[in-house]
Amino acid sequence: MPPLNVDEWMDNFVAEVAPDNEPEDVPSASERKAVSDYLHGRISVEEAAFAYTRDTISEKTSGDVWYLIYHVASDLPETQDQLIELIRAMTALPNEPRASGKHQSWSSVSLANLHGNLRDCWDGQSDLIRVNPATARHREFVDLTIFIARLRSEGLLRTDYFSKVVMFFALEREESVQVLDTYLLATARYLEWAVRDVFIESHNEWGNPGPLLKKARENGDISRWHFWKSRMAVLGDEGHMSQETRDAMKASLARMLEVESVASQ
Repeated sequence: MPPLNVDEWMDNFVAEVAPDNEPEDVPSASERKAVSDYLHGRISVEEAAFAYTRDTISEKTSGDVWYLIYHVASDLPETQDQLIELIRAMTALPNEPRASGKHQSWSSVSLANLHGNLRDCWDGQSDLIRVNPATARHREFVDLTIFIARLRSEGLLRTDYFSKVVMFFALEREESVQVLDTYLLATARYLEWAVRDVFIESHNEWGNPGPLLKKARENGDISRWHFWKSRMAVLGDEGHMSQETRDAMKASLARMLEVESVASQ
């Protein structure tokens, strides 16, 4: 069931983002209705997918289509199961016009823009946490990271970008305790859903190592994967991290060891 405050949340969200955005970039009433009706069970997921894309594609560029969906996912994480099914239904839509008299069509191009939209949102929230942690939306950042990992695990998001930045930010550079606690919790939750992908992608060339990994390599060659494991083990025992973060890190470290063991067989 959807949260009882989903419609109230949408009204507040629009009021918050409208002053700083062009009108076409603000979620329209038709977008909000399609998502709300679906979350409340008034229309099917197929009907919601068609209605949402029909209305948005006639008014916006395809890159704006996902704006409302990923903000609902991060602010109301209890909706993530339903939103993943909605995105899956969107992937099954035919490549055809969504509004009479318009030339825009729903296509694989629209779906490809999901990566770019999520990347911009995640990067923006991450920067705010580092620059102004006192006012940043820490819990929403963690929940956005979980949503991204879940999309990856479902095959709906095909990119190694997030594996790179999630692990890099949390484990390869120094941060303040408050910032690090958030990054580590987000990393642990990401690994909960995407540890196998991270393991595979860690063997690819990712460019320059972070300062902590670079320093560790002064004492001998160490792979990113093994460095991450050692950092997770050390940080998971540090008392200045929250209990939630320490527990999540220990569980994720166990997953890392498990996927490594399976791969070696």
